[in-house]
Amino acid sequence: MANLDMFFKPNAIAVIGANNKELTIPYRIISNLQAYGFKGPIYPVHPKEKVVKELPAFPSILDTPGPVDLAHIILRRDLVPATIRDCAKKGVKGVVVNTSGFSETGPEGKKLEDELRDLGRSLGVRVFGPNCQGMMNTDLDHPLYSNFTFARIKPGHISILAQGGGVAEVLNSYLSEAGVGIRMYASNGNACDVSIPEILEYWDADPETHVMVLHLESFADPKAFLDVVSKIKKPILGMKSGTTPEGARAVASHTGRLMAEDTITDILFDECGVLRFRTAQELCEAAIAFANQPLPKGRKLGIVTNAGSPAILATDEAVPLGLALPDPTEKTQTLLREKLFATSSVHNPVDMMATATPENWATAVEAVVKDGTYDIVTTSFITPFFVDCEGVARELARIHRENPELPFLVCLMTNPLWEKTRKILADAGLPTYYFPESAARAAAALADMADLKARAKGKVPELKVDRDAVAKLLAAAPDGFLPAEKASEVLRLYGLPVAREKWCASADAVPAAAKEIGYPVVLKAHATALVHKTEAGAVAVNLGDEKALRAALDGMTKSIGKVDAFQVQEFVAGGTEVAVGAVRAEGLGATVMFGLGGIYIEALHDVRFGLAPLTDLGAESMIRRLKFGKLLGPFRGKPGVDQAKLRDVLLRVGRLVADHPVIAEMDLNPVLAFPDGARTRVADVRLRVAK
Repeated sequence: MANLDMFFKPNAIAVIGANNKELTIPYRIISNLQAYGFKGPIYPVHPKEKVVKELPAFPSILDTPGPVDLAHIILRRDLVPATIRDCAKKGVKGVVVNTSGFSETGPEGKKLEDELRDLGRSLGVRVFGPNCQGMMNTDLDHPLYSNFTFARIKPGHISILAQGGGVAEVLNSYLSEAGVGIRMYASNGNACDVSIPEILEYWDADPETHVMVLHLESFADPKAFLDVVSKIKKPILGMKSGTTPEGARAVASHTGRLMAEDTITDILFDECGVLRFRTAQELCEAAIAFANQPLPKGRKLGIVTNAGSPAILATDEAVPLGLALPDPTEKTQTLLREKLFATSSVHNPVDMMATATPENWATAVEAVVKDGTYDIVTTSFITPFFVDCEGVARELARIHRENPELPFLVCLMTNPLWEKTRKILADAGLPTYYFPESAARAAAALADMADLKARAKGKVPELKVDRDAVAKLLAAAPDGFLPAEKASEVLRLYGLPVAREKWCASADAVPAAAKEIGYPVVLKAHATALVHKTEAGAVAVNLGDEKALRAALDGMTKSIGKVDAFQVQEFVAGGTEVAVGAVRAEGLGATVMFGLGGIYIEALHDVRFGLAPLTDLGAESMIRRLKFGKLLGPFRGKPGVDQAKLRDVLLRVGRLVADHPVIAEMDLNPVLAFPDGARTRVADVRLRVAK
């Protein structure tokens, strides 16, 4: 693990480019360091100024009187390399390059940034940035606001890491305004040297960091992210911006297009156990819960409320997120009927009405907590003027203190008149939310993370395949799409259930091939330019006799023109169409895709990706987690497909693309799945080689 103490626990800091202009980055950095109580010396560096912000200034880093651990560099980009050399001479261990104008500006800036990184490494100086904000630390022994933002921070247990400085400040400000403390903060911009995985690993070893919040704009090194972050034990809540599909237009296959639409993030987060969020608000709401609450043992949620409608909102949000809301045991319901008002509801949610006293709240919440049914408890608490709301808060705080193993979240629907009530809950470490839906989402996030942490990885099974034969076949193939006949042979050599077929170089040979296969048959025309054969009229199915076959053949010949080959295939009646594919992700390697097949794959976009080779449990998870996965099981009187057979197909595809890196993309679409796995067939394949 890299030691990053020079960035988060420096003993002395230099600000190179300091000046006395208030509306500048270096002035703000010095102001923040002073205001937040940095304990070491601060050395402004400027060639002419004698004093900056009432501190003695020095013409060069080499002129500063004492050792320096960390230096901020805010100079023109062409001056940065020489400044890093001076820092190395001074013995500076790390530099924060706040200066912009590097890789974010294009190829020339990227070249300068690479030179900056290489220079720092050759001199033994770690580089944070460039084009970045800096860092913060609320450790009372190392208070640090080495940054040019304006957030108000206080000690807490959430550490924030964001590439984008604007997003970092949004997250930090939201938590600050909510009265929630942070532990550490970093926005490392272009991250040419000090990387996101390094920072996460450093925080994983920090005992006061309970949860890490991560915002990404790109993966500089997906493999390094996977290798490092997959070993981190603490919860990481992640979000990535820049998820639009425009970059997918040039990719040829279904799988390639689907991969281009931000699935690398899903793959990496899933493999590393990072819980992904789509909005900054939901990310922050979850972080508030993770800061002080344990992970639950299951997904059963109990709700106690003094107002029915907010609890209904919470229920409506919780159930689609996979939380269960069972009723309390009969014993608990009997107790609640005896102790609460007659108008109360003793089911789940437990609703005591607005007149509930602190004693009523204590009775209801303790009964739910001790019931033994629930893994998470939330309360929806409206603060009526005719109730001792501070007393209610004290009871909730007590129950939370006495039951630290149970996650406990509070929806507090109130206004500033009840600030003392809010403070009692905050001081007790109880996460509080204004909206019932927010509390429900945070509860679901806790349960999702618990599931991630408990998930077994599985193992990559041994499979009987002919690796050498496929290697020879692919080695002899030119770059580009493999002829469909050879692609089918590749699949057979890896034990995949390809439909019986005959290949014909001319139309004249088609009838004899169909007779040998046996009617009914499928006829397909193949040409290099045909990607979507169905739309082009190059597929005819369920041809029951030679007359139908010749009619289809005549139509294809007229409409398509030049055809490279005809494929006659057994017609597989019925079955559920699924799609299996593979594509290589830059910097990560081969990935496998699974989803509903045929024409629905892109319409529904219901797909899952996994890293190849797949584990047995990984393949099962891909099948199980489809949004429309219930279509694969028993549904409306229709028997479910043999999912064990589908798992075997996924495992073999994963083994194939892991064994042969020259396979750039592959589509098996459709794969026809049946209740009897022996009938499952791959009906179509496209395979692209890139050497």
